[in-house]
Amino acid sequence: MLQQELKAQRGNHELGGWYMYFFDTDFGTSNFGIMGDVQHRSFNVAGDFQQLILRAGLSYKITNSTLRAVAGYSYFNTGTFGPSNAQLREDRFYQDLIWTNTFFEGRIALLHRIRIEERLIEDQDFRSRYRYFLNAKVPLNTKTIGPKTFFTYVAGEFFINGEQDIGDGQTVSLYDRTWLFGGLGYQIKKGLRAEAAYMREITNTQTKGQLILSLFHTF
Repeated sequence: MLQQELKAQRGNHELGGWYMYFFDTDFGTSNFGIMGDVQHRSFNVAGDFQQLILRAGLSYKITNSTLRAVAGYSYFNTGTFGPSNAQLREDRFYQDLIWTNTFFEGRIALLHRIRIEERLIEDQDFRSRYRYFLNAKVPLNTKTIGPKTFFTYVAGEFFINGEQDIGDGQTVSLYDRTWLFGGLGYQIKKGLRAEAAYMREITNTQTKGQLILSLFHTF
């Protein structure tokens, strides 16, 4: 069955490939906007479908602060490692709190995100998850990040499960996973940047490397 096939993924130590597009736009001069992403993930760099993600949320910028609140929905279609074509659907609702701050006259830029997820996964009971993401960027050829700036960054995200009993005799641990990133980026122009990174995914059963290629677009 699909659940047994998903367990077989634990033996996968190939370098994966994650290809991502993030978008963000405001409604004119309003504090409201939309932000989201489209992601295609592969168990290896060249192929073997892992996951398709479609996500979008309504955002609200808190006046006189860097804080932004987001509420949205995500669609996940997850494949199975190896020759199997079995797939699993997940519908996910989420809420974010995002904020930024800088140090050393803008030389170090930090982005924080707290995310809560409500997960509706095929053949499982309701699940929730709690995440914290931290990203630190440092410009390389300018004092602060602006158009035509190369930068380096490190990031990490920590995941905790809300429920451990997920139905049909299945359980998950309280600790879900950790993502650790290191990479380079280029701010092409205002509102458009590209990033390339290596990410190490750490779970209770394995660690796995991922090549991450991302495009961020604010318009």
